[in-house]
Amino acid sequence: MNVIDHVREMAAAGLHSNVRIISSLLLTMSTNNPELFSPSQKYQLLVYHADAVFHDKEYRNAACKYNMALQQKKVISKTSKVRPSSTGGTTSAVQAQVSSTP
Repeated sequence: MNVIDHVREMAAAGLHSNVRIISSLLLTMSTNNPELFSPSQKYQLLVYHADAVFHDKEYRNAACKYNMALQQKKVISKTSKVRPSSTGGTTSAVQAQVSSTP
C-alpha cells in the first residue's frame, strides 16, 4: 500500500487534520523532488489537501489549493495527449514540461 492509499483512508475516516498535515508534507517533498510522485499522484494529494482545508472552513485557502489541483490536472491531460514517437524524443519533452510546472 502506498502513501496515497494511506491518505485516502485517512480522508475516508474523517481524519481531516491528519490529512492536511501529511498531504502538506508530501506536497513539500514533491516540490523538492519532482520524481517522487507521478503527476496523477500529485493531483490526488492536492485534492485531498484542499478537501481537508475546506473542512477546516478555510475557504480561500481551499480555493487556492483546488486551483493548484486544476493546474496539475491540465498538466496530466497535456502529457496524456502526447504520444511518444519511435525515437523517444517526445518522452524527454514531456518530462521537461512536467518538471518545469510549479
